[in-house]
Amino acid sequence: MPLADYLDLTARFTEERDKNVWALLLESFSFLNRIITVADRPALEAFVRSRIGPAVADLGWVPQRGESELTKQLRGELIGAQGKLGNDPAVQQRAAELYRAYRNDAKAVDPNIVPALVSILAHTGDAARYEEFDERFRTAVTPQEERRYLFSLAAFQPKALVERTLARTISGEIRSQDAPFLVSAMLGNVDGRELAWTFLKTNWEKMDRIFPKQGLRRMCGGIVSLATPELERDVRDFFMTRKIDLGGKTLDQYLEQLRISVTVKERDIRALHVYLDRYR
Repeated sequence: MPLADYLDLTARFTEERDKNVWALLLESFSFLNRIITVADRPALEAFVRSRIGPAVADLGWVPQRGESELTKQLRGELIGAQGKLGNDPAVQQRAAELYRAYRNDAKAVDPNIVPALVSILAHTGDAARYEEFDERFRTAVTPQEERRYLFSLAAFQPKALVERTLARTISGEIRSQDAPFLVSAMLGNVDGRELAWTFLKTNWEKMDRIFPKQGLRRMCGGIVSLATPELERDVRDFFMTRKIDLGGKTLDQYLEQLRISVTVKERDIRALHVYLDRYR
């Protein structure tokens, strides 16, 4: 199916409330975000808002009586996508308001949207927000809360904060079983992926020494997000000039997935640019 036809098709799902259907749609939007040019990203954000916005408006921020658990989960996922992929300022503002209410009284906010609130605020966060979430990570009283705030650190966009988080992954401050997953998440952050990739290359020997092998494999899975021709060439050069064994065909599979992403980018980036003209 031509890309333009698929993007048109997504407009038919604004009234869809099946969580599994939306999971596929959101993944496709995330993929486009990984291959889009910086210049076209605002138009892609407008496109995403047009697709997700009606569902967010309909579902609202508060569960309704008799609502299924899947619908509650869908609400959180759509709010998160609208605030990040859609970069919706109204959703971001509302997320900040509800997060303040949540901090004052955890019962004031539906727990299904709390992960979305945290991820949106990290995505838009400054140094002060980083310090706040870092403190929440270090003083968390449950494993779930600890992981939520730890991995929120991967979503911050300012360069200094990206570099700070990366440095902490090999300093001993973050547990070695968690650090590789954090690096992988940062490779998936389109605003920080090049910094994360450079950091991985520079510190590979130390990572190979201190990270568990399973964690190292999962960390390298993040390379599939480095979906530009230039980064792909660098990734292949890096791994091909070193004797890196991730077990079985793991590395080959990662490189194949990256090749597919770059192929789609090279094939469809012009069509995507033209399609998004209507959202500028």
